[in-house]
Amino acid sequence: MVRQIELQKKGLTKVPSHVLRAGNDLRELNMRQNQLSCLPGDFRKLTGLVNVKLWDNKFQTFPEQLLELVELEELDIGCNELTEVPENIEVLQNLKMLRLYKNKLQNLPDTFCNLRKLEMFYLGDNGFSSLPRDFGKLTNLADLWFGNNRFENFPEQVLCLVNLKILNFSGNRLKKIPEDIHKLNKLENLYLDKNDLTSLPESICRMTSLTVLHLQDNRITALPMGFGSLVNIRKKADLRLKNNPLCQPPHEVCAGGIESIAAYQEELERSTATVVPQLKLTLVGTPLSGKTSLSNALIQQVSALTKEEDRTHGVQITPWPTEGDVKLLVYDFGGHPIYHMTHQLFLTKGSLHILTVDLASYRREAFPASVGKWVDVLRARVPGTHVLLAGTHVDQIKDAEEIRTKCEDIETQVDQMQQNYVKDLDRQMRKIKKELQGTREESSNTSQNAYAKRLTELQDLKSKPLMFSRVFPLSSAEGLEGVDALRAEILRVLEDTSTFPDLHRVLPKTWADLETRLESLRKEKNFSVSWSVCRMIASEVGLTSETSMQTAVGYLHRKGVILHYGENEALCDHVFPDPVCIVEIFKGLFHYDTDSVFSVDNPRFEDMVCMDLDRVKTSLLQNGLLSRDVIRLLLSDSPMMLQPDLVMDLLLEFGLCYPVPVSRSTAAIFGTGQQYRFPSYLQSNPPKTYNEVWPPQIPENQDQIELGHILKGFCPPGLFERLCVRIHPHITYREDWKDGVMAWKGADLQIIVQRTLRRSGDSGNENAPATQLASRFDVINPNDEIDIIITTRAQTADVNRMWKALLPLQEELDNLLKEWPGLTHSSFVTCPHCIKNNAVGDRFRFPGQILQQHAPEEDRMVCPRSGGTAFFRTSLVCPLRAAEEADIEAPPTSGKSTGAVNNADVTGIGNIVVQTGDDCVVNVNIEHNMGTEDSEVQCMTVEDVEEFLQSLRLDEYTETFRQKGVDGAMLASLNDRALRTMGVRNPSHQQRILGAIAALGVKTSHTVSPKR
Repeated sequence: MVRQIELQKKGLTKVPSHVLRAGNDLRELNMRQNQLSCLPGDFRKLTGLVNVKLWDNKFQTFPEQLLELVELEELDIGCNELTEVPENIEVLQNLKMLRLYKNKLQNLPDTFCNLRKLEMFYLGDNGFSSLPRDFGKLTNLADLWFGNNRFENFPEQVLCLVNLKILNFSGNRLKKIPEDIHKLNKLENLYLDKNDLTSLPESICRMTSLTVLHLQDNRITALPMGFGSLVNIRKKADLRLKNNPLCQPPHEVCAGGIESIAAYQEELERSTATVVPQLKLTLVGTPLSGKTSLSNALIQQVSALTKEEDRTHGVQITPWPTEGDVKLLVYDFGGHPIYHMTHQLFLTKGSLHILTVDLASYRREAFPASVGKWVDVLRARVPGTHVLLAGTHVDQIKDAEEIRTKCEDIETQVDQMQQNYVKDLDRQMRKIKKELQGTREESSNTSQNAYAKRLTELQDLKSKPLMFSRVFPLSSAEGLEGVDALRAEILRVLEDTSTFPDLHRVLPKTWADLETRLESLRKEKNFSVSWSVCRMIASEVGLTSETSMQTAVGYLHRKGVILHYGENEALCDHVFPDPVCIVEIFKGLFHYDTDSVFSVDNPRFEDMVCMDLDRVKTSLLQNGLLSRDVIRLLLSDSPMMLQPDLVMDLLLEFGLCYPVPVSRSTAAIFGTGQQYRFPSYLQSNPPKTYNEVWPPQIPENQDQIELGHILKGFCPPGLFERLCVRIHPHITYREDWKDGVMAWKGADLQIIVQRTLRRSGDSGNENAPATQLASRFDVINPNDEIDIIITTRAQTADVNRMWKALLPLQEELDNLLKEWPGLTHSSFVTCPHCIKNNAVGDRFRFPGQILQQHAPEEDRMVCPRSGGTAFFRTSLVCPLRAAEEADIEAPPTSGKSTGAVNNADVTGIGNIVVQTGDDCVVNVNIEHNMGTEDSEVQCMTVEDVEEFLQSLRLDEYTETFRQKGVDGAMLASLNDRALRTMGVRNPSHQQRILGAIAALGVKTSHTVSPKR
């Protein structure tokens, strides 16, 4: 008796005869991802079928044979070429789930509305703009997916579907959501992203069952008052508002989540609303390109040229009250590369930028260094921003034709950069689409989601190009030639409310007053104030709620007005009123002329002899080392050094250095005080022991895992150096050089973190030989590629341990890359067979999304470069497979062992505390023997399991568990491997669930309380 047949991805063009012979006993048939275009007549005889999957085939018409399978409950015929649904679809009266997504459908027959048992309906990626009149009679519907269709008006029929829990209208053309949306009071997940909405109805605030609300990529300017009361969204933290011109609340408030929105709205009701028309204007460009002189000319409207010795070091902030109500804060950046690492603190969303170019010295071949790198910085940090091009020093050019030619050349090359950027995005999208096509599974599949997420990110970047003006030729010398034209353009651009919603941001007056008071502390040269002082100031301006004060401070931090690192235990009790303080630290510690700094002529080092200074300088340049005492001397002129501990904590928070243990050799230079390594200062090459520790040829009994990112044409300043700092807590011992780290995890697991460069001649060749950067100030050309590689090697049996060592380092790199949302980069995992065979010039790289795929069934994969003749272990590119193999080799466990509980011996009544991590414990009351068959866990419903996960503070998994129908019986059978296949990859989350399941093996009542 055959009840289930799996024929997925078999290249079938017709239904095999053994399927037809299965008869009425066959219940489930999976023929997804084949080449079927029709079904044989005898298929109608398989009347016992309840579940048929025909997804991703070649059907152009709906197979009529399916209409005779009256017992059918689930039908997936998505991703075909269907153009219509048959009128007699209503005969499938038992149908509960129907997938018709990714076809060519535009209408449903009226008879469709007679499928009254339908619970899940997937109609995404078609051409629908309306629904049948009686669609609202399908009241059993719980999941309804209309994503990527052509709806302009919200169908009123949907408001009758009172049992809906999931509603997806993502990627349509909706302009308005009806006020009666609150009638869907059971709705939990609502997807309205990528539409044309400008507002939301007030009634949405009454939809208290919502846990997921996606509103990104619309034109919403204000959220309705009471929006913060959506408490279930607060629990799950799945509110998405990105890419909306929000001014009430501002996007910096929304970035804090629903709690920040609630505090903002509560304070807005309690306080007076005020509009603060203020905007940041930044000036960037190479050293001596006239930024400071231009700033003076714009603000003072007179010539005030800056001498070379008075040029800006770091950043200078000057207020500019314009002719209207708008107040501009002009940020004048120091142009020397040593300061570039601080720019990301001040290049923020919603600002206006001026890129200055010295036209007098400009040469076409100098474009990458004088213009191109700044275009890269702005695009990577603030994609979609508005950039005004200013050609300075025209008073030094006598020929008007030369000015015109240079301006045209700059505009042409900027335009070419824009086109190349789009081409690179298109190239990456084609590659992702190809991989997506090859791994397509159901929409909930993790591997598809990883590719689809990256594809969405790339499409988003393509839709947000930098907006450039023409080049404004001007001079800040006497006469201010061309400056008035630039000033007029600035004022004209500011009139665009959609581009600069910040000019209309609405704030509680108490928040605006707090901002003013904290800004006033800068004049008093206060490096920091304590949280208690900040609380006192907040109280004086009328902010009495601790929650509102925390939200206001968080808003000001994200806006860049102040610095407050609330999650850093060492810094959370301090507020820094002036963000420029981090630049002041840079100015004191990072110098491009170390000879003059570490000199006996420098009064800071008057007590040190010449020999000692030379040793300090040599140690800094070769090993990146500075002692705490030397740091204190370098910053001795700054009032910040009245709080030296805070300065060091800031350096560590920003990722500029990491502490190193005192050695005998360094003690001879610095003494026994604490020492710190600054990777930005390293100039050395790989250590001499590199080839001994890491020989080019991998030993026969070892394998190597290599992963990382490719960055095209631009690497953010300080990115690699900060990575070298961030990985420090994850490794045991290390040796550093300017482009890499040779580290160990434990006593024997070797890890290499390395940055390499492929020059333009090797453009597009991922496997071309790589070189090292000559210095940290190297100019990277548009077609150059930078690889950041993380790799380890060990005995093959240790593959799971290798992944556990690498993935935290990869996560640190991923987090740093998120700070540069417009950066074009792609992740990869190198083919282990190519590495093993030392194929330096011909190594295949799998897309990095493979790391998030479910573990494939095959334990071997083919090397794509071998023509199908060579294989390698799947676990070497798939960490989930490695973890499964480790589980198989390890003794079986049923959860986290607490040492206090032996499931086989527990009887009677007792109380167990199961440690689950994240400061959370589960209290379990045991009422009878754990082996009892009718234990409460076996009786749990799907909804009970959701509550169980919520009680463990693991709300993010509730949707997946519910979609997979996990009830008590399934819950009791889960292990590490099953959890990973369901998307629970965090080991601490796995332990938390399994520990609680182990305790719930009896009739229990479970509660969660904070660990004391």
